[in-house]
Amino acid sequence: MNRRMWFVLAMMTAVLWMPWTAAMAEEATPADEAAWIAVLQSQAPKAEKAITCKKLAVWGSGKAVPALAALLPDPELSSWARIALEAIPDPAADAALRDAAEKLTGRVQIGVINSIGVRRDADAVGLLASLLQAEDPDVASAAAVALGKIGNADAAAALRSAFDKAEAPVRSSIAEGLILAAETAWKADDLETAVELYDLVRNSDVAEVRRAEGLFGAIVARQADGVSLLIEQLKSGDRRAKQMALAAARELRGEGIAGALLAQLDQLPEAEQALLVIAIADRAEA
Repeated sequence: MNRRMWFVLAMMTAVLWMPWTAAMAEEATPADEAAWIAVLQSQAPKAEKAITCKKLAVWGSGKAVPALAALLPDPELSSWARIALEAIPDPAADAALRDAAEKLTGRVQIGVINSIGVRRDADAVGLLASLLQAEDPDVASAAAVALGKIGNADAAAALRSAFDKAEAPVRSSIAEGLILAAETAWKADDLETAVELYDLVRNSDVAEVRRAEGLFGAIVARQADGVSLLIEQLKSGDRRAKQMALAAARELRGEGIAGALLAQLDQLPEAEQALLVIAIADRAEA
C-alpha cells in the first residue's frame, strides 16, 4: 500500500472511530493498552499503527511512551505518535520528545519541536535555545515559537538574546515567540514584562503583522496608561496602527477607560473621532 492510500485509510478509520472514543476511554483497561503497545511494536500495517496512536492519545500512559517514541523518526507515523505523546500526562513523554528533538533532523524534528511547545515543557528551554542557532531556519523558527509557547522567564530571555542577531526568517519567528511569551506574562498579571516584550517587537524591524501584534499588546498591557499610546496611533497616518488602536480600545481594561478615551476625542480628526466612539460603544461597560 503506498503512502497516499494508507494515509487516506487511516483518516477514514479515524472519522469512523470518533463517535465511540468516549466510550472506549471509559472501558479501556491496562490489558488494552498493552495490546495497543504490541501493535506499535509489531509489523502491523502503518494505517493500523496510526489509529492505535490515536487510541493511546485517549488512554495511553507512560508505559506507551517507548513504543511511541520509536515511531518519531518515521516520516509517515511521526505525527501520529506525537498526537499521543502530546496528550499522555507523564513526564516520560516530555523526556522522549526532548531526546528526539536532539537526535532527529528535518521535518520530523520540526514536528517534535512543535509538540514540545504544545506541552510547554519548561525543561526543554535550554535545548530549544540552542536550536535557535540551527543551520536549518525552519528548525530555528520552530524552536522560537515553542519557546514562546513555554513562555516562562528563561524562555523569554533566550528569545531576547537571539532576537537582534537572527536572520530575517528566524527573526520573524522569534518575534512571534516574544509575542506569545508576552501574552503569558499578561495573563499572569506580570504587566511590566508583557509591556517590555510587546514594545521590543513593535519597535523592531520585523514583519508588519508582528509589529501590529506588538502594538495591540503594548496598548492593552498598559491598561489605563495605554490611552495615550492609543490616541497617538489614531493620529498617525499608519492604517494598520489605527486598526490596532481601535481594536485595543475595545479591549483595554482598567477604571475609567471609556471616560479617558472620550476626553481625548477633540485631539483627533473627525473620521477618527467617529471610529473611536463606535469602539467605545462596543466596550462591555457601554
